[in-house]
Amino acid sequence: MAKTVALVGTLDTKGEEIDFLRSLILARGHRVIIADTGILGKPHLKADISRREIARAGGADIDILKEKGDEAFAQSIMAAGLKEIILSLVESKKIQGLLAIGGGQGSIIVAPTLKSLPFGFPKLLVSTKVTQAGARPFVGSKDVLILPPVADLAGINRLTRTILTNAAGAISGMVEIEQPEIEDKPLVVMSMNGTVTDCGLAVKAMLEKKGYEVLVFHTIGTGGEALEEYVKSNEVVGVIELGVNEITNELMGGLASSGPDRLTAAGKRGVPQIVVPGSADFINFLGPETVPPRYKRRKIHSHNPQATLVRTNVRENRILGKTIADKLNQARGPVVVLWPSKGLSTLDRKGRPFWDPEADMALLKALKRHLDPRIPLIESDAYINEPEFAQAVFMAFEKIGKES
Repeated sequence: MAKTVALVGTLDTKGEEIDFLRSLILARGHRVIIADTGILGKPHLKADISRREIARAGGADIDILKEKGDEAFAQSIMAAGLKEIILSLVESKKIQGLLAIGGGQGSIIVAPTLKSLPFGFPKLLVSTKVTQAGARPFVGSKDVLILPPVADLAGINRLTRTILTNAAGAISGMVEIEQPEIEDKPLVVMSMNGTVTDCGLAVKAMLEKKGYEVLVFHTIGTGGEALEEYVKSNEVVGVIELGVNEITNELMGGLASSGPDRLTAAGKRGVPQIVVPGSADFINFLGPETVPPRYKRRKIHSHNPQATLVRTNVRENRILGKTIADKLNQARGPVVVLWPSKGLSTLDRKGRPFWDPEADMALLKALKRHLDPRIPLIESDAYINEPEFAQAVFMAFEKIGKES
């Protein structure tokens, strides 16, 4: 069955490439809608959605943008207009996929649209910018497929022809394939990372045995963003948080922050929550060179060349404990906090490099001091990755689910 793909690009500088992509997608039997996000130069071909329409949707006239000569302002207007138009097409089911190409300007303009498209909606960006700026500015917390073209997008040649053909094939395949039917099970959302994996997988297995589907998010910053966004807009029966390091990173300047709204969506919707302060013992950085000077004298663990962890201290854990408590106190639904007294991660247990009972106790005391009395805090004489603690998490979830 023929589908419709939106092709987005600046037709003054990327018109030849857009035209080539259009021919490939049409040859697959699909329809194409072209959106021109160019501003200054003459379009290489006629767009279905003109730059004038996009600028108007963003709140300005394209001629004024040209005269003003403010690149950043013009890009923001075009980005806002494109987002409004594309989301309207998605909502009305007039397009089933989006393929964008761009250098710096084109990628920046399309980024807000890509980050606003629904989970599962086919979306692909061919960009020369991502290898320099990284993927996060263009992906956010969404499932955007990124394809670096290696060569500059400056016409069709032996290299760009291959890359763009692959891009056309990828978006065609994504819109063509039918999603398999799945059994509708009650959904539980869980956060975890490699330092609490044993606990997470054990809890997941118990939940699945009971008939739940479990959706796991990796607490590296974008994972927490995705979790919050998913819980905001989808029906879930419960949230189990096994990793709070994204909150630590937001507070302490680490590189795995999910922003200030982490640990809020479930509370606002009244979704039952089980919260374990797992992975509270570290702040995330990338390579060792990304660790700020103020942390250089701390205990530091290198997990891999792009994962360097810094041990939190007493002061930071007091701040973290209060922050977590303040967030949970605002929850409209039931919340239970579980505390594994023999360690919060694979690194934080007796004999391991981040074992620091004093720092852990500071976190526990802060939680006890600031949590609303209606929120139970259950202490377990276990290490977070021991089977008995996973069992305690599962039982707490079962109980809170029955009571709610």
